[in-house]
Amino acid sequence: IKSAGGSLLTEIEIFDVYTGSNVADDKKSIAYSLTFADNKKTLTDDEVNNLMNKVMDNVCKKFGAEIRK
Repeated sequence: IKSAGGSLLTEIEIFDVYTGSNVADDKKSIAYSLTFADNKKTLTDDEVNNLMNKVMDNVCKKFGAEIRK
C-alpha cells in the first residue's frame, strides 16, 4: 500500500478486520484508512482519487483482493 501511495501517503491505519457471514471461509474483510498530505500544497480531489486508484489496483493485483464499493 505504501509503495503504491508514494510519498504523499502519510498514514495507513487498519480499523476493522471481519470474518463471518457474507465473507467466504478462506477470506476476510479488511477496512483501512489512508491519509494523504503534501506539505507544499493542498491536494486536489483528482490527485487523491488517482492515488487511491493506484493503491486499490496494487492491492487487487498483489493480494487478489476484491474491493467492495
